Amino acid sequence: MHTITVIVPAHNEEEGLPATLESLARQTVRPDRILVVDDASTDRTGEVAASHGVTVLRPPRNLGSKAKAQNYALPQCTTDLVLAVDADTVLAPDYIETVLPVFDDPGVTVAAGTVRTRHTRTLWERGRSTEYLFGFHWHRVWGNVAGVVGWPASMQLRGDAERIGACACAAICHHLWQDAC
Repeated sequence: MHTITVIVPAHNEEEGLPATLESLARQTVRPDRILVVDDASTDRTGEVAASHGVTVLRPPRNLGSKAKAQNYALPQCTTDLVLAVDADTVLAPDYIETVLPVFDDPGVTVAAGTVRTRHTRTLWERGRSTEYLFGFHWHRVWGNVAGVVGWPASMQLRGDAERIGACACAAICHHLWQDAC
């Protein structure tokens, strides 16, 4: 079984962070470790994270980007897999359980899930949902799967591949149709 550390970069995220950490605590397969990078927050982000029993890392100064905060945590990761999660992201309860088996294929190095907005009540929220659909998912699906020479036109995404996301779908396709993807 694979081991996994979750990195949550956070700058002034005291309001959204509890839902993220609670979704990680409710995983059907729990992460081995959760690291919250409190990137020079001026609110109670670090305290909120600590109250959830996770490891809180505090850089000496603001690192200036989510990527730099994630990189700051990487030396603390001793597991074979790392999952980066935004501080305002809520994972489906079986996300880790669903994505881990994809890495049983030695040809898989990256897998990603589907991003959906939590609320779609207002025009602004519906617009963001549409942006995610086309910006994240449509591009990934057609860039990684359908544009490959030899991909059968009648091929449909498998249900589990759709749940995991296009990157994992490409990995599953590689496993099932060696030369097609």
